Amino acid sequence: MSGYLFHVEPGHVLAFARAVGDDDLAAEVPAPGTVVPVTFPVAAVQFDPAHMRGMRASGALAASSSTAGGSVLHAEQEFEYFAPVRVGDQLIVTEYEGSSWCKHSRRAGCLTFREIVKDYRDVTGELVLRSRMVLVDTEFPVSNEDRRL
Repeated sequence: MSGYLFHVEPGHVLAFARAVGDDDLAAEVPAPGTVVPVTFPVAAVQFDPAHMRGMRASGALAASSSTAGGSVLHAEQEFEYFAPVRVGDQLIVTEYEGSSWCKHSRRAGCLTFREIVKDYRDVTGELVLRSRMVLVDTEFPVSNEDRRL
């Protein structure tokens, strides 16, 4: 299982803090060792070469649907911390498929739920963080205009 390196850079943390309205952290460039916001690790995707190759004007998830003609929805995100993430950390991120299951919807047809798990390990190999994202592939496209009953 290969991964990619995620540098927890002070400028990246500052930009994230400003984007989410964290006034305390956004006041100045955070010093090395500063604990980052709990949702900051999603910014690691900027360092994932496979994800960035998939970017499209309609969003990176648009190209990842397993159903032709359907939609991909980001349904859930969970973070499980084993240690704090700090400015200056270098983390190795590996991604793998978790559970999957199906349900049926009158509006969107068959819904396939897929869990994507990412492990963030420090340079010694210790697990620092595990994130779980649930994506939903719909059989039919989902939009505000299209209401199947």
